[in-house]
Amino acid sequence: MSTVRKLASQTVLYGFTYFAGRLLSFMLTPFYTRIFAPSEYGTISIIYSLIPFLTVIYAYGMETGYFYFSNKEKDDSKVAGTGFLSLIYSSILLSIIIMLCSPWLASLVDTRARIDYIIYIAIILACDNIGVLPFAYLRRHEKSIRFAVLKTLNIVLNLFFNFFFLVFCPYLLNHSGSGALYNLVSLIYQPGDGVKYVLLSNVISSLLMLVILLPEIRKIELKWNKEIWQRMLRYSWPLLILGFAGVINETFDRTLLKLRLPGSNEYKLSQIGIYSACYKISIFMTLAIQSFRYAAEPFFFKQMRESNSREVYATVLKYFSFVTSLIFLGVLLYLPLAMKIIGKDFRSAEDIVPILLMANLFLGLFLYLSQWYKQTEKVLYGAYVSIGGAVITLIINFIFIPTYGYMASAWATLAAYSSMAIVSGILGQKHFPVNYPVVRIAFYIWFAVALYVISRLVMDTMFNSEWSIGVYFLNTILGAIYVITFITLERPSMLSGLPVIRKFKRTHAN
Repeated sequence: MSTVRKLASQTVLYGFTYFAGRLLSFMLTPFYTRIFAPSEYGTISIIYSLIPFLTVIYAYGMETGYFYFSNKEKDDSKVAGTGFLSLIYSSILLSIIIMLCSPWLASLVDTRARIDYIIYIAIILACDNIGVLPFAYLRRHEKSIRFAVLKTLNIVLNLFFNFFFLVFCPYLLNHSGSGALYNLVSLIYQPGDGVKYVLLSNVISSLLMLVILLPEIRKIELKWNKEIWQRMLRYSWPLLILGFAGVINETFDRTLLKLRLPGSNEYKLSQIGIYSACYKISIFMTLAIQSFRYAAEPFFFKQMRESNSREVYATVLKYFSFVTSLIFLGVLLYLPLAMKIIGKDFRSAEDIVPILLMANLFLGLFLYLSQWYKQTEKVLYGAYVSIGGAVITLIINFIFIPTYGYMASAWATLAAYSSMAIVSGILGQKHFPVNYPVVRIAFYIWFAVALYVISRLVMDTMFNSEWSIGVYFLNTILGAIYVITFITLERPSMLSGLPVIRKFKRTHAN
């Protein structure tokens, strides 16, 4: 249990600061959905859906390759230096190619997109991916506080420049008359193109973050080792396929909505904006999963040397399943409060939130269960599973979007992630057997679903489908039942892991 507690403490530390940072970033959603029309927000969503695709190419699995080989090599400085140089060279080269192709890419992305938008994206991608290894270096050496502070600072900078360009500058133009201040603001801001300043804010914050990362960059010895680089590429290239498939599952539905939805371009962008805004409600689940991933990835690579590693993996998954199921239930029991985060014009897609929350729960299970192929160097299996999920996403979206719109995209996401989690679990038991408490894990997930269904049935039959104080009171009781059930079932194992209990057992055993 001490190992599990160490992982838990790392996750809480990453989670608290990552949550604080993402909460700051999430403030942009209510901000954007109140100053942009749905079609404008749809344009931003489409442009930003490009970045995850391109990030996969820019990173090509080098971060995971660094974690793996830094635990295998005696001199991990060679691994860090080689990986960092590789990312610097490739990021600069790829961004130059994107800039040269910007006219074609701008026309491909959206009719509203401009060449300068694509150039901004190229700069963002180069800066962010050059920073991948320095951030991984911090995680590898358990500098979690420094890592979390820098990540949060990056988001704060982005927020600051968004508000500067989209609120402060327009205010000054409207209230400063025609004097020197007006002329100064006019040099850096021209009204009428909010999308440009969303991207420009990201560019400035990414450039500043590279400067702030200089102390970490100086610690990485720029040693190039061809043999290590080739081994890292052989290990990491399947992660490129896996990443592409993952991005298709996560963001390609926006592109398919634009291609397959009937109606005008304005209507399509509006639907994409509404869908993207409601998708953000599942960020509560994403926050938990991402916080856990930051702590777990380097932890698992170190833990694989220990004799009890598989026992630890089984225990951690049980608790992970409970926490994610609790988030699923908690958000849905108080859904109207969560929906207030986004503007009123964007709340019509509320019905997709339960589906997307469960989809992201299964994504978390898949990411957890995918550790086996990274540790056994069978990374191609992960690529195959992710490709299967991407095929499911593409087929369901392509067939059903014209009839069911963004509801089809939500169900496609759930079908893909649940299939990936199940298949990865089955393959893992064949190649890397772990005695997971499957019955207990399934119980926590389905008990949360059952309590949510009870809540909806009672609300529909007794409260005329309206949220009221009575509904919230009932839902609070249901949430308490879920937590009490977990404590009752897990109390013996949690108590046995406490140091005082272990000491008592050793004393009486002697």
